[in-house]
Amino acid sequence: MQIADKLLDYYASQGCALPEIGLLQPADPLLDTAGEDLRRRIFITAGQKGESLCLRPEFTIPVSLHYLREGTSGKARFGYAGTVFRQRSNEMSEFSQAGIEDIGNPDRLAADLAAITDCCETIRLAGVSDYRLVIGDQAIFEAVLSSLGLPAAWQKRLGRSFGDMDRMSVDLDRLSGENRNGMGLDPELAELAKSGERALLNQKIAGMMEEAGLQSTMGRTPEEITERVLEKAELAAANLDADHRVALDAFLALETSIEEAPAVLEQTASLYDFEIGSALEGFAAFVEALKAKKVSNGESIYKASFGRRLDYYTGLVFEIECPGQDKPVAGGGRYDHLMSLLGAEAEIPAVGFSIWLDRLAAAGGQ
Repeated sequence: MQIADKLLDYYASQGCALPEIGLLQPADPLLDTAGEDLRRRIFITAGQKGESLCLRPEFTIPVSLHYLREGTSGKARFGYAGTVFRQRSNEMSEFSQAGIEDIGNPDRLAADLAAITDCCETIRLAGVSDYRLVIGDQAIFEAVLSSLGLPAAWQKRLGRSFGDMDRMSVDLDRLSGENRNGMGLDPELAELAKSGERALLNQKIAGMMEEAGLQSTMGRTPEEITERVLEKAELAAANLDADHRVALDAFLALETSIEEAPAVLEQTASLYDFEIGSALEGFAAFVEALKAKKVSNGESIYKASFGRRLDYYTGLVFEIECPGQDKPVAGGGRYDHLMSLLGAEAEIPAVGFSIWLDRLAAAGGQ
């Protein structure tokens, strides 16, 4: 039996529907939610009506669209295994993925545990037993940022950098007053933004666009540009003092066993006056439940700097590493914001994982 068929049989046994997800997907939902960085890595074409289409670059967003399109109410689990197309550095652009998306389950703890359990079982079914489970938590990082009293614009920016330490270091240097260049604002616009004159700022931007012959229908509207300028002004005005920079760097450097993580986080929070109580309580409950599950044969660690650079991740994130492999063989996490971004009227809880079957094969899998 092919590994893909074996995995689909297992996913079905875990209560997953196995939807048909087409190779051609609408490109706009992917670009709108995963970001413009994705544009350089996917294969885009045009449909007969001029709409942007792309070869399927992943399954999470297409499966989520399937959930919404089918009008599914309540919780549902979807399993998949198939080919995806995405440009990757030093790897093939056509490769296979498998995984599960768990959507609509209000019991977030149970769904998170099921995602990790099924991910680890997928690895074992493929014949790999030597691996390391790495866990992070977007909610704890966001609670740390909030406790520092940073402006909303900086919390949002650093949240987007979470999981990319090179980008995070650049942003923190700017926030600390290093390598600062006013965030690239036009002086006149900067002055209007600083004064809080939103109406005058919007009027000025509309006038500048008209003088330049730019039409709103050809790109962003004056109102959208105004919001961006105000955000840039807020970014330029904020400053992270030396003590808070030390505290944030200390948090991001944390790496410990998953069993010890809640205690280490509590000690760090006490030392640096982080107010992360509710986020830490939720994480501690998850760790206790995970220990009872005994899902991993190998090392399981918590890494405070580990995250995913996508706006829709909201809590647990995880990946699986194998010896001798410089990239993870699997990754997943909670993405409660995604359904709203895709058009749902209310937030719908969701968590899932994907396995890179080519990387798994290189690690000794079938």
